[in-house]
Amino acid sequence: MQLLQFYLSAALSLLSLTATCLPNGAPRCKITESIIAQGHKIPQGSLGLVMKLPATYTPGGRPIPITITSATGAPVKFAGILAYVTTGAVQDSVLTAKAGGPTVNGVAAHVGRFRHIRAQQLRPQTAALCTALNVKNAHPKSTITHSVPLNATTPFTIMWSPPRRDKGVVTVNVVISSGSSKSPWQIVPSGQIQSVAATAGHANANANAKNNAKSNANAKNNAKSNKANAAKKATATKKAKA
Repeated sequence: MQLLQFYLSAALSLLSLTATCLPNGAPRCKITESIIAQGHKIPQGSLGLVMKLPATYTPGGRPIPITITSATGAPVKFAGILAYVTTGAVQDSVLTAKAGGPTVNGVAAHVGRFRHIRAQQLRPQTAALCTALNVKNAHPKSTITHSVPLNATTPFTIMWSPPRRDKGVVTVNVVISSGSSKSPWQIVPSGQIQSVAATAGHANANANAKNNAKSNANAKNNAKSNKANAAKKATATKKAKA
């Protein structure tokens, strides 16, 4: 009986340890380097990960791929992830690193939503964790994490549906963990995606500026021509009177 209790206790301890080391999802809704380092008990290291992103998105358009891969192309295994997309062109972890400042919780708006995440053993981040940090998810799937310890390998692609309304430039934020506590982890260098609408707006603005410049040049040329014609007419009138 005592032997059975011993094995049962050992099994429960092992189960508890596994759950602690590889929780079923990130414990926060924001990427803050100092707090992640405390949880992992080691500072951030480099897993050699980078993002591959399309240059633009169409508001309300088709989902686009967000791919995490290694800079060398060699496969990298990982077990945990937290991902979200914010408005603006600044990586969220840069903002959350400013302790005590107005941006300590990063950008509040997490926009768009990730698609087909269940098939990849991912899930929406717990709403209460996001609310605690004043995060405003546009959709429950605007912020996602792993639902179980992953056995994933790069390149790893997740699909993201853009927001219906134009948000201008947006920034993709991802942190990857290779395993349990004291295992290497990395905040993947962020990338930006520009709105097609904003790109078109810039193109139209540039075209309008060129047209305006051309119109101004034509107006100046016309003014010079009119002035020259007036001078010629005045000269002709003087000669006629003479």
